[in-house]
Amino acid sequence: MEKILIVSSSRKSKQILIDMVKESGNYQVLDVDSALQCREIIKKFNFDLIIISLPLKDDGGENLSDFLNKNTDSAIILIVKNDITKKLRRVEESGIYVLEKPLNKLMFIKIIQSHIIHRRRYNFLMEENKKLKNKIRDIKLIDRAKLTLIQYLNMSEEESHRYIEKQAMDRRITKVEVAKNILKIYEF
Repeated sequence: MEKILIVSSSRKSKQILIDMVKESGNYQVLDVDSALQCREIIKKFNFDLIIISLPLKDDGGENLSDFLNKNTDSAIILIVKNDITKKLRRVEESGIYVLEKPLNKLMFIKIIQSHIIHRRRYNFLMEENKKLKNKIRDIKLIDRAKLTLIQYLNMSEEESHRYIEKQAMDRRITKVEVAKNILKIYEF
């Protein structure tokens, strides 16, 4: 279940945002009153989407949104009064979505759903990236073990490959574990 954080110093605004978020889908919603509380809670939890309604009692919004942009991989929506929208163009250029008050309820719900859809795709791609990095790490480790066998036992590349595969099958462990054992023996 996706997690959404709402940051608003106004109880009324916060409740309206919570209601709209709940209407947009089944998400875990947490809320805080200040930039300080927001900074504390992101140390404990990862959020798929962070919605900030300005003004905040302890931050103009630009500092917090910059901090979140640099220190999380969450999508960020900044809700502002329309008179300060032009001041926040730099924030938009950094990938933060800026919306003007008053909000169009239907449009806001669609924006939330869109962010969540993109976040799901992002999470899938990040998981695939992690798997590929692990696979590359394993291949490098096995290749290092093969080179170690070639260097210390004068095996050919083909022989070292067969040796690692046979050890893995005979001992019922992975080739990576065989490679680690080889490296433990021959590398200091």
